[in-house]
Amino acid sequence: TLAGVAPAPRALADTRRATMAKTIVGALAPLVAARARASDGVVIVEETVGRGVEVLAGVDVVKVNYTVALASSKARVDSAKFFVFGVGAGEVVEGFDAIVGGDGATPPMRVGGARKAVVPAGLAYGDRGAGCDKTGNACSIPPGEDLEFTVELLEVK
Repeated sequence: TLAGVAPAPRALADTRRATMAKTIVGALAPLVAARARASDGVVIVEETVGRGVEVLAGVDVVKVNYTVALASSKARVDSAKFFVFGVGAGEVVEGFDAIVGGDGATPPMRVGGARKAVVPAGLAYGDRGAGCDKTGNACSIPPGEDLEFTVELLEVK
C-alpha cells in the first residue's frame, strides 16, 4: 500500500484469506504429521501428503525410495532408491503394500508423498525372519520382528 492510502477492499480480503489459510495450514500440519492410523495392524504416519497421481493397488507399478529398520533396535536392515514394484501383486511383504496402496482404513499414497510406518511381523516376515544363514540363525531380520519403514513415492508408472 502507498503511505496514507488504504488498500482496496478486494485486496484486503485476499490478504486476509491468504493469512488465514497460512494460519490454518500451519496449525494443522503438526496434527496431520503426528496422526497415526491403524491399517490391518500397520501403523502409518503421513509425513508428507502427495499431490500427484494416487496409487491404484492391483493395477499400478510404482517407483519408491525406502528404508527398513528393526523396530526393536532401530538398526537399518534394508534400503533402496528408485525401487520398482507392482502394488498388490505380492512382490513385497503385505505391510509394504498396505503402506503404499492403502486399504480400507488408509488411503493410497500419492506421488510426492512420504510415510513412516510400523509393520507387525505378521505382515512382514513373520516367524521365519529373513536374511538368515543356512542354519536358520543370525538373521538380518529376526523371526517375529516388527519393522519400521520410511517410504517416499516417486512415480506411478
